[in-house]
Amino acid sequence: MILLKKRWLLINSLGEGTINGLPDELLETNVLSQEDTEIVKCENITVMDKARALLDAVFRKGARACEICITYICEEDRYLAGTLGLSADLSNNGQVKPHTSCSHYLQRRV
Repeated sequence: MILLKKRWLLINSLGEGTINGLPDELLETNVLSQEDTEIVKCENITVMDKARALLDAVFRKGARACEICITYICEEDRYLAGTLGLSADLSNNGQVKPHTSCSHYLQRRV
Protein backbone atom coordinates (compact mmCIF):
# COMPACT_ATOMS: atom_id res chain seq x y z
CA MET A 1 0.00 0.00 0.00
CA ILE A 2 1.38 3.34 -1.07
CA LEU A 3 -0.03 5.21 1.92
CA LEU A 4 1.60 2.84 4.36
CA LYS A 5 4.97 3.26 2.65
CA LYS A 6 4.56 7.05 2.77
CA ARG A 7 3.10 7.19 6.31
CA TRP A 8 6.02 9.01 7.93
CA LEU A 9 6.25 11.55 5.09
CA LEU A 10 2.49 12.17 5.20
CA ILE A 11 2.46 12.66 8.96
CA ASN A 12 5.17 15.27 8.61
CA SER A 13 3.75 16.92 5.48
CA LEU A 14 -0.04 17.10 5.67
CA GLY A 15 -1.19 20.67 6.15
CA GLU A 16 -3.86 21.83 8.55
CA GLY A 17 -6.41 22.49 5.80
CA THR A 18 -6.03 19.04 4.29
CA ILE A 19 -6.02 17.24 7.63
CA ASN A 20 -9.14 19.11 8.75
CA GLY A 21 -11.06 18.39 5.54
CA LEU A 22 -10.00 14.80 5.03
CA PRO A 23 -11.99 13.29 7.94
CA ASP A 24 -15.18 14.92 6.63
CA GLU A 25 -14.54 13.56 3.13
CA LEU A 26 -13.88 10.08 4.52
CA LEU A 27 -17.07 10.29 6.58
CA GLU A 28 -19.08 11.42 3.55
CA THR A 29 -17.73 8.53 1.45
CA ASN A 30 -18.47 6.03 4.25
CA VAL A 31 -14.81 5.19 4.79
CA LEU A 32 -14.85 6.38 8.40
CA SER A 33 -17.67 6.44 10.93
CA GLN A 34 -18.78 9.52 12.82
CA GLU A 35 -17.00 8.13 15.86
CA ASP A 36 -13.74 7.70 13.91
CA THR A 37 -13.86 11.29 12.67
CA GLU A 38 -14.59 12.65 16.14
CA ILE A 39 -11.63 10.73 17.56
CA VAL A 40 -9.33 12.19 14.90
CA LYS A 41 -10.61 15.74 15.34
CA CYS A 42 -11.16 15.95 19.09
CA GLU A 43 -8.67 13.62 20.73
CA ASN A 44 -5.61 14.89 18.87
CA ILE A 45 -4.19 18.34 19.42
CA THR A 46 -1.47 18.79 16.82
CA VAL A 47 -1.77 18.41 13.06
CA MET A 48 0.79 15.61 13.19
CA ASP A 49 -1.22 13.73 15.82
CA LYS A 50 -4.38 14.14 13.74
CA ALA A 51 -2.55 12.91 10.64
CA ARG A 52 -1.21 9.89 12.51
CA ALA A 53 -4.63 8.96 13.92
CA LEU A 54 -6.36 9.52 10.60
CA LEU A 55 -3.88 7.47 8.59
CA ASP A 56 -4.01 4.63 11.09
CA ALA A 57 -7.82 4.61 10.90
CA VAL A 58 -7.69 4.57 7.09
CA PHE A 59 -5.16 1.71 7.04
CA ARG A 60 -7.47 -0.40 9.18
CA LYS A 61 -10.27 0.10 6.63
CA GLY A 62 -8.28 -1.43 3.76
CA ALA A 63 -7.12 -0.71 0.23
CA ARG A 64 -10.26 1.06 -1.03
CA ALA A 65 -10.15 3.45 1.92
CA CYS A 66 -6.52 4.22 1.10
CA GLU A 67 -7.44 4.91 -2.52
CA ILE A 68 -10.14 7.38 -1.47
CA CYS A 69 -7.70 9.07 0.90
CA ILE A 70 -5.06 9.39 -1.82
CA THR A 71 -7.62 10.76 -4.28
CA TYR A 72 -8.61 13.45 -1.77
CA ILE A 73 -4.98 14.41 -1.14
CA CYS A 74 -4.35 14.58 -4.90
CA GLU A 75 -7.37 16.84 -5.41
CA GLU A 76 -6.83 19.11 -2.40
CA ASP A 77 -3.05 19.40 -2.24
CA ARG A 78 -1.53 18.72 -5.65
CA TYR A 79 1.84 20.02 -4.57
CA LEU A 80 2.04 17.55 -1.69
CA ALA A 81 0.75 14.72 -3.87
CA GLY A 82 3.44 15.44 -6.45
CA THR A 83 6.13 15.75 -3.82
CA LEU A 84 5.14 12.42 -2.28
CA GLY A 85 4.72 10.72 -5.64
CA LEU A 86 0.99 10.14 -5.28
CA SER A 87 -1.51 10.23 -8.10
CA ALA A 88 -5.06 9.05 -8.46
CA ASP A 89 -5.39 7.51 -11.91
CA LEU A 90 -9.13 7.62 -12.32
CA SER A 91 -8.88 6.33 -15.89
CA ASN A 92 -7.54 3.03 -14.54
CA ASN A 93 -10.74 1.90 -12.75
CA GLY A 94 -9.91 4.05 -9.74
CA GLN A 95 -6.60 2.32 -9.12
CA VAL A 96 -4.00 4.49 -7.45
CA LYS A 97 -0.44 4.32 -8.70
CA PRO A 98 2.75 6.20 -7.88
CA HIS A 99 3.43 9.37 -9.81
CA THR A 100 6.38 8.35 -11.95
CA SER A 101 8.29 11.62 -11.74
CA CYS A 102 8.63 11.43 -7.96
CA SER A 103 8.41 7.73 -7.08
CA HIS A 104 12.08 6.87 -7.63
CA TYR A 105 13.28 9.65 -5.34
CA LEU A 106 10.80 8.76 -2.61
CA GLN A 107 11.52 5.03 -2.72
CA ARG A 108 15.14 5.79 -1.85
CA ARG A 109 14.13 7.95 1.13
CA VAL A 110 11.45 5.71 2.63
